[in-house]
Amino acid sequence: MKKSLFALVALNGICAAAHAQGSVTLYGIVDAGLGYTSNEAVVSTAGKTGTPAVLVGKSAYTFTSGTWSGSRWGIKGKEDLGDGLAAIFQLENGFNIGTGQLGQGSREFGRQAFMGLTSTKFGTLTMGRQYDPIVDFVGSIGPTSFLTGMGAHPGDLDNIDNQSRENNSFKYTSPSFGGLTLGALYGFGNQAGSEKNQSTWSLGGQYVNGPFAIGAAYLVANNAYGSTGGTWTSAYDGTFASSINQGFATAQYQRIIAASSKYAIGPVTLGVSYSNTQYKASSFSLFQGKETFNSAGLTASWEATPTLRVAAGYDYTAGSAVEGQSGPKYNQFTLSSFYFLSKRTALYGLVGYQKASGKTLDQYGNVINATASIGDVANGISSAGDTQTLVRIGVRHTF
Repeated sequence: MKKSLFALVALNGICAAAHAQGSVTLYGIVDAGLGYTSNEAVVSTAGKTGTPAVLVGKSAYTFTSGTWSGSRWGIKGKEDLGDGLAAIFQLENGFNIGTGQLGQGSREFGRQAFMGLTSTKFGTLTMGRQYDPIVDFVGSIGPTSFLTGMGAHPGDLDNIDNQSRENNSFKYTSPSFGGLTLGALYGFGNQAGSEKNQSTWSLGGQYVNGPFAIGAAYLVANNAYGSTGGTWTSAYDGTFASSINQGFATAQYQRIIAASSKYAIGPVTLGVSYSNTQYKASSFSLFQGKETFNSAGLTASWEATPTLRVAAGYDYTAGSAVEGQSGPKYNQFTLSSFYFLSKRTALYGLVGYQKASGKTLDQYGNVINATASIGDVANGISSAGDTQTLVRIGVRHTF
């Protein structure tokens, strides 16, 4: 009886020790406020192939959710397996705090859902729905780290502000080698008879040395070959929710080269960003040949006090010619301010303005005048004309 009691106590001790080596964390962000949108497009006559929609611009005053950071909650865990090796997982749900509706296409864990192994010696391998190297290495030091999604390149067509994730993906991230970190991702299309159909792959890296950081990445995402529909279907979500590039959602594939850099000088941080996004047509696409967008931006942030930060940015995006006509061009200006009431709660104010010119395609493949759509905050609420102004004020709380 004594031996059995001793064994039971010892077993409980082992279980307690094993439990102490692991951890599970619940976390999240809630972000809400008020917004003003000028010239928001309202469809008065529906469009179709050969006939563009008739749009009317109207001002909108709205409740806003997730302007600075998308509202979310998540669970992440880590179990120490010994010798610097650990098992990890993360499940993250996005939602609209104004309506309670799930985000990311009403997915339960649409923001992130992955598990894997991490090693202090060999790096990290994760599997599931996750971000690509553009987000990890470019976006983390890019314009949206200064200005929120308001400062993203128009439509976030290069995914610097993580509008897209990769399903069914494997991702490897190396340890840091003297400040240099490298990464690679492959997203399976899960299509019988084709390894390429709907697949995604990406490579990237980032170098950090004191106040200086620079990152670059390359991504190729394949659409569903042989499709006759007008939608994007890929392991990569795609960013076609605005007038910037919705006319190219039938592309055979999308290629992105993106880079960003920042340098801190005391309380001032300066940044520069660049991306090249290409859409290649196939026989089923609603456009011909190849459309290319080049975006370049400058940002500056000033930490005026430990609790007050202000930032400004300028972005220029130019698309190539559309069916022999002058391609679209977008000039975008953004201002932001952040006041921290505590480490977890902050107030913010954002203002964005954009001017569009040239020609582009609508979602039916019709040539139309380019219309404005600021950053990715205006995704889904593009302008009916060539200008747009957005104003947002709100409060963000993290837990």
